[in-house]
Amino acid sequence: MKKRIALLVAALVGAAAFAKPVEWEFPRMGSCHEGIAFGDGKTGVLVWGGGNEIRLTVGRADLWDHRGGYSWTPEQSYTNIVAAVHSGDKDRLYGLFKKDTPKGQPRNPYMLPLGRVVVTLKDGWRLERGELDTSTGLGRLELWYPAMRKGDGTAFAEIAMSKNDGGVFAMKFPEGVGFDAKAIPATEFSVYEQKLKPLGFEKARVFDGAVPDAGGFRWKLPADDPVWLSWAKKSGVVAIKTGRGDKVVADVRMTAAFDTVAKESREYWAKFWAEGARVKVPDPVIQRIYDYGMYRFGAMTDPDGVPAGLQGVWLEDDRLVPWNGDYHFNINVQECYSPAYRGGHFKNLLPLFRMVLSWRPLLKDNARKFVGIDNGYVLPHSVDDRGVCIGGFWTGTIDHGSTAWVAAMMMRYVRYSGDVEFLKSGGYDFMKGAMNVYRAMMEERDGRLSIPLGPSPEWGGSEVRKAVGRDPSFQLAAAHRLARDLVDAAKLLGEEPDPMWLDVERRLPQFSSSDGEVVELFLGQRLTESHRHHSHLAGFFPFDTIDVEANGKVVYGSYMNWVWCGKGMWTGWCVPWASILNTHFGYDRAAVGMLLDWDRYFCDDGHGSHHNAVFDGFTCFNRGMNIMQMDGQCAAATAVMELLAHEVNGRVEFFRGCPPEWKDVSFENLALSDGTRVDGRRVNGKATVTPHRAK
Repeated sequence: MKKRIALLVAALVGAAAFAKPVEWEFPRMGSCHEGIAFGDGKTGVLVWGGGNEIRLTVGRADLWDHRGGYSWTPEQSYTNIVAAVHSGDKDRLYGLFKKDTPKGQPRNPYMLPLGRVVVTLKDGWRLERGELDTSTGLGRLELWYPAMRKGDGTAFAEIAMSKNDGGVFAMKFPEGVGFDAKAIPATEFSVYEQKLKPLGFEKARVFDGAVPDAGGFRWKLPADDPVWLSWAKKSGVVAIKTGRGDKVVADVRMTAAFDTVAKESREYWAKFWAEGARVKVPDPVIQRIYDYGMYRFGAMTDPDGVPAGLQGVWLEDDRLVPWNGDYHFNINVQECYSPAYRGGHFKNLLPLFRMVLSWRPLLKDNARKFVGIDNGYVLPHSVDDRGVCIGGFWTGTIDHGSTAWVAAMMMRYVRYSGDVEFLKSGGYDFMKGAMNVYRAMMEERDGRLSIPLGPSPEWGGSEVRKAVGRDPSFQLAAAHRLARDLVDAAKLLGEEPDPMWLDVERRLPQFSSSDGEVVELFLGQRLTESHRHHSHLAGFFPFDTIDVEANGKVVYGSYMNWVWCGKGMWTGWCVPWASILNTHFGYDRAAVGMLLDWDRYFCDDGHGSHHNAVFDGFTCFNRGMNIMQMDGQCAAATAVMELLAHEVNGRVEFFRGCPPEWKDVSFENLALSDGTRVDGRRVNGKATVTPHRAK
């Protein structure tokens, strides 16, 4: 026991050396996403508000209305889609993906808002500022009693959330600070009358006052298990718990355990930082981007948690989540989970992989209808937590790069973790099924293999002629990554590689380039305008399939063309991706500058990560939609790690993205794809790197 405590203390000391509390100024009344974030991998709480009102917005990552969605039909075959595009038959093409939605039913599955608990301070106390210690997961609110002098009228409320026992969020007020609490379900906001009531929802049953010093609500859903939220207060502590089903836990005994909740929080985060990477950089903004980004990744994911969608566990309480809060597999999920690799938190990937593998019967049926094979898997780019297709956005539905990218995530997990058993338990099968679909899509053309038609993600919207083309560079890179990964996986399993994989690697072009000057989106279509999805450059990152040295001319031309097209139509999640691309190309100042721009323009004053720019001056995607997404925040933390260790054509290059003015920069316990962990430091240009843990 003494040894365990010593290890935890040592880990906390080490984490503290790399972390400084993240700070908030209140009031923060514009959006719940401006608040301090807490999460247990299933439930999320955002602390915001102002004046005498502390708002605690609560969401759950498993709260879905599962009605609606799109089933793949035999008419949506690749053959029919190619024929409709080539003939320019827009009506035929759109008709393949048309769906009639019965009145009173949702078009798609979507995530639901839950509600909030409002804590009202008594006797003139006001909320002034707050902070979060990312090394312990503990927060603190500074309260002010304006009737007294500043020094005498200040008190502090403590905040903690535990991942144990189903998760409890607790806030402890000092003696002399009185407060009331009230639960407000989402059905009390305008979203109920405008959106939910027409779809058959009843109002939640509120039971505040039914039990002394406790309350909450239970919400019966039209087609899914009920959900409940309960709160209780006692002796200066207010606690919140959520759950699913008919049995509601509403008991003041929840409040008696604040010290236990705080202790469990400290222990969890000590373990998190001890197991994962820690970095130290001289720029305080970059340091905060890393510390808070990794903290939020650890709060929204867990080896036993719910797989994280676009917003993780933090959902608004007064409106429906933008874009259904779904799983977007054409980059967004990949970015949300990107810190798990270099950051060393491999087990946090497993709930996502288990969920995807559980969908295999459905994905196999998709492949049967799409390309007519019985041994393939097709994962649409946008689905709910049961794998049901969301949308009708036809280019996303047929974007097989989504399937291949998830397969690449699986093999990357195996490389980093050494978990070969995962391949045997389903990962290898999924990878093979993804490749079988790609091969069924290919045709022979002048002695080479070619993909007759495919999308470059989100390019061209749904336009028949613009949105798809021959040999999309994104799809080519994904297919090559998949072929190489399958060969490596076969070796790990002691099997001979399928000759088909080797043939794909040999005869499929690595990228499209009509003139040998730039990597094109499709054959004959170069990037001609600013675009948020840098997918045509995926052969550089994330797939690392294009040899930079052997293709120097096209590498430089592609980079310059990308820069020339500019940032005018970029969104939040694509800026950290751009930072990593700059690291890959060797432009360190641009890599760091992109991260600073991301924080400056796409994060609100409460450090919330947004899809659209929060402030003007960087992109035309600004202010129109207030959409928090965790992809940008997690990808930014990943981009910081890539500044320190980045792979180019299989070779790790340390400090590649660190500008020379960074005189002292270091990292500890950074994970590499060969299964090793490394410590490193660069002082005045001299670098030392030490491996310290083998696979």
